[in-house]
Amino acid sequence: LRYIGKRVNFAKNYGAQRGKIAEMFPEFEDDVVDNINDAYYKAFPGVKKYHDYCYAIAGRQSYGQNLYGIRYYNASGHKLINMLVQGTGAYVLKTKIPEIAKYLKDGGYKSKLQMQIHDELSFCWHPDDPPELFFEIKHIMEDFTDFLVPIVADMEVTYTTWAEKVEVENVEELRAR
Repeated sequence: LRYIGKRVNFAKNYGAQRGKIAEMFPEFEDDVVDNINDAYYKAFPGVKKYHDYCYAIAGRQSYGQNLYGIRYYNASGHKLINMLVQGTGAYVLKTKIPEIAKYLKDGGYKSKLQMQIHDELSFCWHPDDPPELFFEIKHIMEDFTDFLVPIVADMEVTYTTWAEKVEVENVEELRAR
């Protein structure tokens, strides 16, 4: 069930509607797909309101605007659902990159910020640096006093490819990787 929940949650965050859920799980009967879709919105009514808001914006004007004032023109409600969240996330990160760079420099760390990919930051971890530094970076990324909701930064690690990254929640998990 966790696998289904994670896939549905991810898809909903990208604007998926009932039809897409049915495509994702062709083995499910229509009533099961309906139940999944309805249960998602029942569990997360704020998401439903946000989706409805994005569709209303797309139907009313030629652009949607993220929290930093960046406009996305001629986007459907479906596309705005992701654009506004991921676009805001990308700008949230841009505001934190100088602070993170200063933290790494001032601490004399050898680990480096490699790049920003949309709403993610990629780091190269130097073996001389303690894993705790990444939890301080996580704290820096979550430190926003101006937002109405808390900002949560997830941490994932891989030693191979981006597609093989796994989530870590504490130093012990990071050390085990």
